[in-house]
Amino acid sequence: MNFLRGTGIKACRNLAQLLNVVQSQSQVRCMRCARPVALMFSTPPQLQHPRYQHSVSFNASWSTNDLSTWQKMKWDMGFYGKLQVPNRRLKLSGYNLYVCCTDFIDFPEFVKETGIPDTFNSWFSLLQLHLWLVYVKLSQMGPEGFLLKNHMYSSMWHGVEKRLEKFEDMLGSERRKAVKNFYSMMVLSIMHYDEAILSSDKLLANALWLQLFGQDADVAPDKLALMVEYIRKQVQYHDSLDPSQLMQPGYISFLPLHGDRLDVAKADADFQTLTKNKDIY
Repeated sequence: MNFLRGTGIKACRNLAQLLNVVQSQSQVRCMRCARPVALMFSTPPQLQHPRYQHSVSFNASWSTNDLSTWQKMKWDMGFYGKLQVPNRRLKLSGYNLYVCCTDFIDFPEFVKETGIPDTFNSWFSLLQLHLWLVYVKLSQMGPEGFLLKNHMYSSMWHGVEKRLEKFEDMLGSERRKAVKNFYSMMVLSIMHYDEAILSSDKLLANALWLQLFGQDADVAPDKLALMVEYIRKQVQYHDSLDPSQLMQPGYISFLPLHGDRLDVAKADADFQTLTKNKDIY
């Protein structure tokens, strides 16, 4: 997969251009052997979950492709025009959105309830899922959302590299190879989830089987169903959120794994934790 060259924070800066490429691919291929990946479910698409309809439209997403050549040059130089929130503020907000997807998600609960192995790979896959859920919301927020997305993923790569450094028995070359593999996983997960969220629950279950459950042939159907419902309800819930809070201070809440009511006490506590340094707001 030649379009996956490059890793880490530097490559993440080109994520938007990369997504324009991968989202146009008509065939999904394995990131290891480059052979076509067969869908787990081959039946025709069905309706989305009847309880959780949402209004996602990636076709309406803002991108730098909407700019003229001159505007694109200015954008690449850091002249973003009039934004609702300054870019320096969006950079911090992007980091905070990343924190919402790490510090405020109960990863052990997901491991227990889904049966996925308790490994670094599973943590990364769950992180990617929640970052993507935020990305769905950001993709509908114009240039501010575009910048927030880039800052959020840049923060993610910085965090991943820091975590990998804690593996003292891992050589530098092994860490670089791991980051490259994780980058491939990230791109494929975005591509699979993007396609599935606009289609049927069966395609969404297939995307989860590929990206979260590691193509486990023994995964229980009820585990897949639980995660399909989790994603659908999150996207519907995030549709209703005021974008201003994502721009500043950069906070987003998630519904619990079970049930569709926000844990208000937990959300308030998380928000206070995120904003406890009042000097930066």
